[in-house]
Amino acid sequence: MFDASLLQSLPFAVALGLVATMLALAVFALRQARRVDGLARELRAERRAREDLARDLSALLDCSREIGARLREQGQRQKTVMERVNEIAEVVDGAPALEHVERLLADGMGVDQIKRVCELSQGEAQLLERWKRHRSAA
Repeated sequence: MFDASLLQSLPFAVALGLVATMLALAVFALRQARRVDGLARELRAERRAREDLARDLSALLDCSREIGARLREQGQRQKTVMERVNEIAEVVDGAPALEHVERLLADGMGVDQIKRVCELSQGEAQLLERWKRHRSAA
């Protein structure tokens, strides 16, 4: 009923099973180690890429700050120029420019001469001519 040879071969079969299991575990561990190494390389590459992006972003921010400062300076210069243009326009549009033209007309200067001296356009010269006629008629 009970075979003694089976009992003797049992420790050998168990030992063989243990060796096979250990070999399988060693192969699995080796594969896992390779996967971990691959993931570590990918992680290092991603970290380097993120550091590069951070440096690029920092440079971009520095550049944008510099451009912003230059824009503010340019805006201030433009404001100064506009204020100066407005001051000149007030003089030209106001009484001093008109008084100057009246003086030139009173001195006997012709409309064509005034046009050249004051660098007037053709339309302005025609308006000046009409104004002169209107003044002389009054």
